Amino acid sequence: MTDSIKKYLSETPETLTRLLNNSKDLFKEVSHQDIKRIIVTGSGTSYHSGAEMQQLMREKSGILVEAYYPFMITRDLFKFDTSKTLLVGVSQGGSSFTTLDAMKIAKEKGCKIATISADKPAYIDQVADYPLTIDIGRELTGPKTEGYYATKLHLLLLAEYIGLVNGNLNVDQFNNDMNDLKLTFDQFGSAYEKALKWVEDHKTKLASYNNMRIVGPASLYGDVLESTLKLVESCREPVSGFEFNEFIHGIYNAMNENTPVLFMDNGTENRMSKMLQILGKWTDSLYVFDLSDANDGNHMGYGVKVPKQFETFIFPLVFQVMAGVVSKERGIDADIPKDPNFHMEIGSKKYNH
Repeated sequence: MTDSIKKYLSETPETLTRLLNNSKDLFKEVSHQDIKRIIVTGSGTSYHSGAEMQQLMREKSGILVEAYYPFMITRDLFKFDTSKTLLVGVSQGGSSFTTLDAMKIAKEKGCKIATISADKPAYIDQVADYPLTIDIGRELTGPKTEGYYATKLHLLLLAEYIGLVNGNLNVDQFNNDMNDLKLTFDQFGSAYEKALKWVEDHKTKLASYNNMRIVGPASLYGDVLESTLKLVESCREPVSGFEFNEFIHGIYNAMNENTPVLFMDNGTENRMSKMLQILGKWTDSLYVFDLSDANDGNHMGYGVKVPKQFETFIFPLVFQVMAGVVSKERGIDADIPKDPNFHMEIGSKKYNH
């Protein structure tokens, strides 16, 4: 595995626990605003964080939460009363022009603006009412991993504190969630070691694939998208990701003996066994990842027990490890972009990170 990915994944649980313990003051001001709608926007990993957390944020805050790519943020989205709308612009490097443009539209239309970035101050903070900086510093690696978990945690904590203030959560519920998150982070390291061993054992086979598919349930769809991105940008071969039911609608037609499918299985999809049976007619490259103790070739379990609502902090691990291990097996240094100056040349960010 690349040293940088290993470093950031290894320090992730300690980082998340620290962010959690230091969160009260950061979210105090924004959580006391009269907010009835939250819109999360960002590109790539930033969008995936919002897509993954939006349903849990609805549950915790008791208000409407939606995730959009920046190109979806148009003036027509704000035709109604926006005085109680909070738009959260997410950019890990803090300099995305498209995210900033979306924030400017929302600001013009009367929304309150928050930002989530690892930079302080971030370029996008220039229009922010509430800069909610992730105190982890810039992630100096190609495929970002630690920042994904930290962004998901920040979005969740925003919803938790809002829910506590507006009465959607009582103190006991809030404290239980904080304790359950710490329990989850405590098991992150064990899950990481299990994933690392499995990937190392299977890296030669995994490196031979050039057209992977990742499939997961609706509740992990953001993680499916993020895992797809990590493998695309590190291994630099086609990888596609689908929610379980969307995979059924036509994608299976492209299956053949050379098609590997990697499933995230959190137990919510009762047709998993049937899916494996059917796809097994065309390929034996079917992999299942869950939280069990399984270690049976193509079936790997993380071997941890975490609260159902926080499983998102475990499931992407094996794919992030693949990004570091399989790219190296293929002779690729994932820390060096194909074009190190790409963002400057295309004009997509203020800074080239």
